[in-house]
Amino acid sequence: MYRSLAALCAALTLMSQAGCKGDSTTPEYWESSIQQSRRAEDRIRMVEALRTSGKMNESFLPMLHEKLSSEKKPEVKAALARALGDLKHPSSVEPLKAALDPAAADMSSQLANKAMVTTLGAIGDVRAVPALVPLLRARDNYTRIEAVQVLGAMKAKEAVEPLIALATDDNVEPFLNKKAIEALGNIGDPRAAPALVRMLTKERKGKSFYVESSFALFQLGSPAADALLPALEGKDEELLKWAKSNGVNPASYTMKAATVLGDLREKRAVGALLKQLSFTHSDAQIQALVRMQAADALARMRATEAVKPLAGLVMETDFTVREAYVRALARLGGRDALPGLEKAAATGDWYSRELAVKGLVMLGDGREVPLLQKLATAEPAKTAADCKASGEEGCEDAAKLGKQRADTIAKHAKLLTVAQECASNAGCWVQKMDKADPLLLERAALEVGRTGTAEHAGALAAKTGERNTEARMAVILGLGWLMDGSQDTAKKVREASLPALRKQLQDEQGMTQFASVNEDLRRLVMRIDRT
Repeated sequence: MYRSLAALCAALTLMSQAGCKGDSTTPEYWESSIQQSRRAEDRIRMVEALRTSGKMNESFLPMLHEKLSSEKKPEVKAALARALGDLKHPSSVEPLKAALDPAAADMSSQLANKAMVTTLGAIGDVRAVPALVPLLRARDNYTRIEAVQVLGAMKAKEAVEPLIALATDDNVEPFLNKKAIEALGNIGDPRAAPALVRMLTKERKGKSFYVESSFALFQLGSPAADALLPALEGKDEELLKWAKSNGVNPASYTMKAATVLGDLREKRAVGALLKQLSFTHSDAQIQALVRMQAADALARMRATEAVKPLAGLVMETDFTVREAYVRALARLGGRDALPGLEKAAATGDWYSRELAVKGLVMLGDGREVPLLQKLATAEPAKTAADCKASGEEGCEDAAKLGKQRADTIAKHAKLLTVAQECASNAGCWVQKMDKADPLLLERAALEVGRTGTAEHAGALAAKTGERNTEARMAVILGLGWLMDGSQDTAKKVREASLPALRKQLQDEQGMTQFASVNEDLRRLVMRIDRT
């Protein structure tokens, strides 16, 4: 505010010195003032003063258009473009297009181009598109990035091919590649799908394009799934050829295609994903990653066919791998996985055993209380054996450590009492969410989502700010499942919760602890927004 006031005062001083008189509410008054300012910096101050004066309206457009056309100094053109951006009138499109300088070589002219592109974007008239597309090849990144963003926001189909070229160009800065990918997602043209699939695994200058590419594919929807299904099954010959020439392991596409297809809830992928649960590879890490991504995708789309094979995988002793399988089973729901989890709860180290215990309380009810009591009773002896075998941290007092772990199991078992009380009653689970610990909130959100009871969508939406990321993820999934079953639910969530969800994403931008889970929140917001 102080800068605007200072600019206005300076401009008024200049007017006084120039002997300007007349009605300051008229275009003629300001035109004369600008005309009499001989130095470029004085004309800029005059234009900025007009912008802050509160006098400017559509009657000023012809004067501003004429000044933009006749002005030689790019810095002043930029100021005039900003003034036109305040008015956002369609009549400014042609004067702005004519003022653009695609061959601009100096910084001032490039910044003027950027200002004019920004104003054309603010106006949002598609007549600007033919003039903006050539700017994707401008010499400076200022103009190119602005043109990319504006064309994406305008959903300009004419820009798709040059944006694909820009997104995959190894000779430009990775930031520009990323912006082009984002623009392609915003436009949503199926022609972009093959390039976006390739960019899922592309890395350059230490930068990955996965986040931008996966979201852009999500925005494309069904056309993206059409491109991803052959990639998932290793049947896209062109993609395999490209991967080989770029040194990309083909299994990378199996993993990443599974993730995006899971995001899309693409039921056509279920059969192929089930096969990936038994994927084999000479590299144990790659084998595990493919299986884990398949498990996650099947859980997101609630493919109950996956319960039996996943229940057979939870004996995996590697903590990270077991965690993925237990999490998938918890999301799928039902009691069929309980026998496998019971066996897993007795194998592996403490951390792997606890994972299986969490799986038991996420799926069981009062009938599993004796089992948890048995596990708690047996835990001190298991801890003592672990300590003797490994000498792990805390083993200087194995008895104390064993009791602490037994208490942890007993604490988890309390969730079974809630499950016995609520069973499949969504309203009961909603009531439990108010003062729930993260594990209870996680189960409650999944239970509500699986019931399909649309009336509780608002209660789930109110919990998306949960700090525990596992619980937040469950809330996001549960709310998404409710929307899957009902367009009316999606509309109600849009009316009641969309502004708050958008604000949450904005407020949490840059918070690394929420970066991953908020990618799912961003997808949820986009789904709501499209309703």
